[in-house]
Amino acid sequence: MADIIVIGGINIDIEGCPRKTLVPSDSNPGDIAISYGGVGRNIVENAARLGADVGMISLTGDDFLGNNARDHLAGLGVDVSGIVHVNGCNTGMYLSILNHENDMAVAICNMDILERVTPAFLEDKLHQLTESEIVGVDCNLDFATLDYITNSLHAPLFLDPVSASKAERVKPIIGRFHTIKPNRIEAELLSDIKIVDDASLRQVGSWFCRQGVKRVFISLGEDGVYYRDESGEGIVGTSPVKLVSATGAGDAFSAAILVGHIKDFSAEDTAKLGVACASLALEVKSAVNPRICWDEAIRRMK
Repeated sequence: MADIIVIGGINIDIEGCPRKTLVPSDSNPGDIAISYGGVGRNIVENAARLGADVGMISLTGDDFLGNNARDHLAGLGVDVSGIVHVNGCNTGMYLSILNHENDMAVAICNMDILERVTPAFLEDKLHQLTESEIVGVDCNLDFATLDYITNSLHAPLFLDPVSASKAERVKPIIGRFHTIKPNRIEAELLSDIKIVDDASLRQVGSWFCRQGVKRVFISLGEDGVYYRDESGEGIVGTSPVKLVSATGAGDAFSAAILVGHIKDFSAEDTAKLGVACASLALEVKSAVNPRICWDEAIRRMK
């Protein structure tokens, strides 16, 4: 059984960018890129590139892109036995059209397949999940599924809230998670405490721990990350990097949290590892930096 198992989505990201001003209702010459995405999948790839023993539970559809995404993870050493092929369904896809300034003009998202990750789907996978050292989930799963997972598993659970709107669904059960990684807005929404200074930030961290959360990592953007567990709390700052794209930085940080857990890192060292991995993600346009590896992440921690 894998040390780390992530339950989440696999996306195919398709991005189009015109070479001149975007003209609506017309065919625009431009560049088109296709890549693998999805919060859960990105976390898994990062963890695998960091050398972790990781598996994934997800769904792909009746298309070659989904099969390729599964094969790509398998090629990185990921246990893909929990990724199920569904006939008559599309793999999750995110189609975005940018304008000539690289801002999004319009996008279409089809993640219907993730609705099939239900308690019934997970029931025969509980043994596999329970034997892992930590299980990662994200708020793309619906409440019924998250409620089932948190009630059924004895392994420590890690939660990536994904977004403020989706984070709200786990508010009643937040204390069932061992480790969480919200950003500032998500942390405010979950705790009902406005973060305006260091004192209120510590108050939010304390609130999560009182609910039952063992480890909290709150992303503060350019200001770094706040961490807290029973041993203490603090803020780990960031170092200057050449920013290419912020896409995937949070997923790299989440992977670092999972890897830090199985390596028995302290909360502070896990936060430092997360900042290092996020910095690598910021240096490329793709969701995962193919150069991310354990040695480079450790080097950047120092």
